[in-house]
Amino acid sequence: MVKKDAGVKIPVLDKDNYFHWKVKMHLHLMSMDERYVDCIEKGPHVPMKFASRVGLLDDAPDVEIPKLVSEWTIEDVAEVHKDKRTMNILFNGLEQEMFDNVINCTTSKEVWDTVRTLCEGTEQVRENKMQLLIQQYEHFHFKAGETLNDTFSRFQKLLNGLKLYGRIYQTKDSNLKFLRALPKEWKPMTVSLRNTKEYKDYTLERLYGTLKTYELEMEQDEEIEKVQKKGGSVALIASVNQLEDDNEEAAKATTSRASCRSDVSKGKGKMT
Repeated sequence: MVKKDAGVKIPVLDKDNYFHWKVKMHLHLMSMDERYVDCIEKGPHVPMKFASRVGLLDDAPDVEIPKLVSEWTIEDVAEVHKDKRTMNILFNGLEQEMFDNVINCTTSKEVWDTVRTLCEGTEQVRENKMQLLIQQYEHFHFKAGETLNDTFSRFQKLLNGLKLYGRIYQTKDSNLKFLRALPKEWKPMTVSLRNTKEYKDYTLERLYGTLKTYELEMEQDEEIEKVQKKGGSVALIASVNQLEDDNEEAAKATTSRASCRSDVSKGKGKMT
């Protein structure tokens, strides 16, 4: 469900998909004004001024203090008002039940933090959830019956969940973790990749694309072997070989789709 703000759709919170809403709302605020994100993370803008310290030496440094409302400039008023704009966007992104919990909040940061606590739990609960995800990461492994795509999707979802809690692994570490999680039939390829320096700098999507190409080649070899065992003709074997180019294109397309799925979380770092 979505609402509109000046013609732009506002994501509406579904408590069962809070993390998705959190990412969408963060991006929505960022796209409108980066200062809106500062409002939910740091609080409203407070106009400041420098004043001399009374009773101190003339060369004592000035101290920064809040301005009186009567001293606000037009620019100050505009900056302070951005917190109200942010609150309005957040309020329109909440259903009635959740809105009732934040109706008395006075700043957008208070609204954001309250919704976060209601959906994620307290700081202790969030810490426990993060530790659980870390354990899942440390013990991540291929599951029987999974395809490469299944394992990749599960691993990518795990990394995204960790990132939302502020836990980000270096690319070389997550790549190595994924390679080590694959079953023994992948060992020739994983060892080959680990012996190169370049794989440490691969994005997870590029690593997946490389492995996907290898998977398609293995499947093709198996098909050829089956045909040969059945005494298949040269023409039939050639027909199997003809699939190679199509398989490579399929691998590229799959990698492209995987990259699109992860774009929403790239470059955001920790979101509070």
